[in-house]
Amino acid sequence: MVTGIIHFVIEGTVVANSNFYKDTTGNILNEIWKEYAKADSRYATRDAFIVQMEGVTAFIWGPICFAIVYGILYRKAWRFTAMLLVSLGQLYGDVLYYLTCFHIGVEKHTRPEPLYFWGYFVGANAIWIIVPITCIIYCARHVNAAVAATGKVKSH
Repeated sequence: MVTGIIHFVIEGTVVANSNFYKDTTGNILNEIWKEYAKADSRYATRDAFIVQMEGVTAFIWGPICFAIVYGILYRKAWRFTAMLLVSLGQLYGDVLYYLTCFHIGVEKHTRPEPLYFWGYFVGANAIWIIVPITCIIYCARHVNAAVAATGKVKSH
């Protein structure tokens, strides 16, 4: 649920509002992105990769996360497939996020201060690598166990 809210609400805001960095109203969502843009200037410059990646994250992965919560609560068999799909998508998006920045030069878009570089750029984004890998392992174990169990069933 937290992932869905982060993706749909917080990240959806940066995609939907192209002028978040000019906002002077004190809107908390815009303030979050202004602060984060200090760690990665591609957010403030509306970098094409960032906007598209955040769009997929917000409007595809976000709503699927809400469906996953439903699937978990009601023990739906498809929950593992959905969780695996979202986790692979998040992992892929974050790997591309880092690689595109390293390709053009990290120093061009990040600040060297520890809070911005290590806290925001590395730390906050590492969550979207660690959690999806953990979910992928969790789903793979359940799917593999289910497939193994079907091999033990005798057909009549």
